[in-house]
Amino acid sequence: MDTCLIVFAKNPVPNHVKTRLIPMITAEQAASLYTAFLTDWCATLKTISDVELVIAYTPPESQSEIKKLIGDDVTYIPQTGKDLGERLTYATEWVAETGYEKVIIVGSDSPTLPISFISDAIKGLDTRDVIIGPSMDGGYYLIGLSVNTLFKTVPSIFNGITWSTAQVLQQTIDRIQNINVSLKLLPPWYDVDTPQDLVFLHTHLTSIRYAEGTSQAIRTEQLLAKLVKEDTLWEN
Repeated sequence: MDTCLIVFAKNPVPNHVKTRLIPMITAEQAASLYTAFLTDWCATLKTISDVELVIAYTPPESQSEIKKLIGDDVTYIPQTGKDLGERLTYATEWVAETGYEKVIIVGSDSPTLPISFISDAIKGLDTRDVIIGPSMDGGYYLIGLSVNTLFKTVPSIFNGITWSTAQVLQQTIDRIQNINVSLKLLPPWYDVDTPQDLVFLHTHLTSIRYAEGTSQAIRTEQLLAKLVKEDTLWEN
C-alpha cells in the first residue's frame, strides 16, 4: 500500500469534545455524539481498499480508550506538537519515514462526507502535490500531500496559520501559492461544530434516509433521533 489515510481523533471525554454544542446538549451528550461521529467515520473509511488507516489520537495516554472504540485493525500514533500545525507536520513526517507515497489527513467532524471525496483525493495525488477539501466554515475537512514534494510543502503550509478561524483555508492557499506547488480542490463540505450545524446534520441525515434508504452514519443518526425525541435539538 502506498497511501496512508490519517484520522485526527480526540478521546471523547465530556467537556473536551464538541464543547460548542453545549448547552444545546449536555457535555455527556456531546461526548456521545463525538463518539458516534468517530466510530461511524472510521467504519466508513475501513471500506476503502489499498490504504493504511491510521488514527492520530490525543491526548497521548488515551490510546487504549480510543482503540476500544475503533478496533485493533488500524494503526495508532499519538498527536505530537503544541498546536495543530505542529501535529500535522509530525504526522506527515511520520508518513514519509514509514515509506508511504501519499498521505490523506481528515478530521472526525464530518460523518456524512461522501467516501468518493476520499477516493478522488487519493487519485488526485497522482498528478497534484496538494489536495484540499474546503469546509463551509473557512477551514478544510481534508488535506492530501504527495510525499515526493513534502520537502517543499511541509512545514511551510502549516506554519503561522490562525487555526480554528475562518481564515485557515485562505492562509493555506496563500502558502501553497508562495511555494509554487500544484493544487486540486475537492467540493466543499460541512463540519459539525455549532448548534446550527447539528440541526442541519439531522435534517441532512433524515433526507438521506428518505432518499436512499440507508446512511453511512448509523450511530450518529440513531443518537440524533433520540435527541429529537427528547426535544433536545429544538428547545434551544
